[in-house]
Amino acid sequence: MVDPKSSSQASTMNATDPHSLHAHKKGDAKHAHSKQVSNQNLLLIALVLTLGFSGVEGTAAYFANSLALISDAGHMVTDAAALGLALLAQIISRRPPSAKHSFGFGRAEALAAFVNSIVMLALVVWIVFEAISRFYDPHKVDGLTVTVVAAIGLLMNIVVAWVLSRDKKSVNTRAALVHVMGDLLGSVAALIAGVVIQFTGWMPIDAILSILVSLLILKSTISILRESYHFLMEGVPLHIDYLAVGNDLRAVPGVLAVHDLHVWEMTPSFPALIGHIEINEMQDWPAIMSRINTMLIDKHGIDHVTLQPEVFGSVDVHTHEEHSHEEHTHDKSAYEEHTHDEVRSPPVIHQGDTFFVHCAHGDSTHRMAYHTWGDPSNDKVLLCVHGLTRRGSDFKTLAEAMCKDYYVVCPDVVGRGDSEHLSNPMLYAVPQYVSDIAQLVKALGVSQVDWLGTSMGGLIGMVYAAMPHSPIRRMLINDVGPKIEPEAIKRLSSYVGQPFSFANRTDALNRLNVICSTFGEHTPEEWETYNGPLLIERNGLWILHYDPDISVPFASVNPIMAKAGEMALWHAFKQIKIPMLIVRGGVSDLLSAATVAEMCKVNPYARSIEIPNVGHAPAFVKQEQIALAKEFFS
Repeated sequence: MVDPKSSSQASTMNATDPHSLHAHKKGDAKHAHSKQVSNQNLLLIALVLTLGFSGVEGTAAYFANSLALISDAGHMVTDAAALGLALLAQIISRRPPSAKHSFGFGRAEALAAFVNSIVMLALVVWIVFEAISRFYDPHKVDGLTVTVVAAIGLLMNIVVAWVLSRDKKSVNTRAALVHVMGDLLGSVAALIAGVVIQFTGWMPIDAILSILVSLLILKSTISILRESYHFLMEGVPLHIDYLAVGNDLRAVPGVLAVHDLHVWEMTPSFPALIGHIEINEMQDWPAIMSRINTMLIDKHGIDHVTLQPEVFGSVDVHTHEEHSHEEHTHDKSAYEEHTHDEVRSPPVIHQGDTFFVHCAHGDSTHRMAYHTWGDPSNDKVLLCVHGLTRRGSDFKTLAEAMCKDYYVVCPDVVGRGDSEHLSNPMLYAVPQYVSDIAQLVKALGVSQVDWLGTSMGGLIGMVYAAMPHSPIRRMLINDVGPKIEPEAIKRLSSYVGQPFSFANRTDALNRLNVICSTFGEHTPEEWETYNGPLLIERNGLWILHYDPDISVPFASVNPIMAKAGEMALWHAFKQIKIPMLIVRGGVSDLLSAATVAEMCKVNPYARSIEIPNVGHAPAFVKQEQIALAKEFFS
């Protein structure tokens, strides 16, 4: 079969193509799809401490008749509500995008901060009003009770404030911290009031200090309120100069004009930009796009970019008839040549078609199979690379959903599926796989690809993306990182390369489904689509598709080699300068939350999202997972 994609590309683009380009910078799954894993334990600890002591202080305040102590107890009650709301907001914000909420739930944190600030303003007003009334109607206050309870409350609030101060990035947590700082100041005021009343009997000090603390709290509360309101109203991020962004865009070589420019934040700390860019020739757009991406991330830190290129002075001057006639060459079992007239012939749409590319290993060659979906003349190529014992068919459901926007290419890594086996099993390793993928990209004839790599496919992608002049534009890394947890290695060793043969296909599929149970819950139909192609019949028995010898290099790794490989992968990962989305199964035994946090820390282009109730690895056959990939690659 001949794949037209392997030919040279047409010089112009289809008039029906809107030329929309989403260039998500710095990884954006966080752009409303994902936020770095927030430390919910901080909020939970603070909530338990605050709620527990508020009851004690409220009771003491009632018997002591102290406004300062009552205001402090009131602060603590609202603190508990604020912390509970903040905790709930962080839980909601980590929910993955869905078909109904394609941006995810990242705004929940800002909404919680806004509500907390409104409540705090109301509390400040009440305390001031009550304090003023006490100047006209003094109340007798038990100074000793106030002093003891306020001292204990002060210590507790210091602990809570220290816990919350460890999370400096979340506006939601900062809003909760303002509550706690207000309560801390309230405890100080109550302590001073108690001491003064105990030794002097001067009752007005209780009301005076209550007003003073309220005014101190007011400034921070207004700041958080203004910031969260600005975010919810989709204002330009406070740290970004809108006019400077426009001027810098116009200064990019090849950009003739900029219009319909908008900058806002989809989730706190993750800005987005959309706009129209006028250029001279549409074929110049990939190079201009690359320059724009680099400028926006380096100068303005904008995470998510959606730009629509337009030819200067015309809405769209390119037509389908402008496509030239091309000769397309492709390698399957032999090279074939076809002539394709794009004007008269309908476009060729692949639906899981299989092709082969010749790759080298040592002095020999082997054929690597790959399966394709979509229009082979589409310049936008999505490479989906599978895990250790999987094959390209894993991505069938995803490819069918993505093929309207992408030419989706899913290789069978050598030794798997329809690809040939290697005579030397020690070559079943990432360097050989990277070499084969590079040959595939060359055969496709494209300069850029997007990458979705699951497990081993993610490792291949990391190494490939770290190489000079890598064609990878964006990369979704599915449940893998430079560090692989020992428990996962032990689990993989229990079945990779081990005997697997069944006389009955149903029994074979059931056993395979058990092995793959960490991928999450799936319907029987989904398991058939996902695992069915991994079974082949040979000599009357159903066995797995891959060469059992792929386990040889895997089994030969010792602790020293494993550590050296981990260090090399960390080094490679730090070199990558493209947007990356790290997807982690919530209960994955292979990729730990700590490794994800470290990956996001050492590489500013990386962001992460966690899919709950899934282990290693998310299969991307569920609609919500597919929606996540579509949004990241859109």
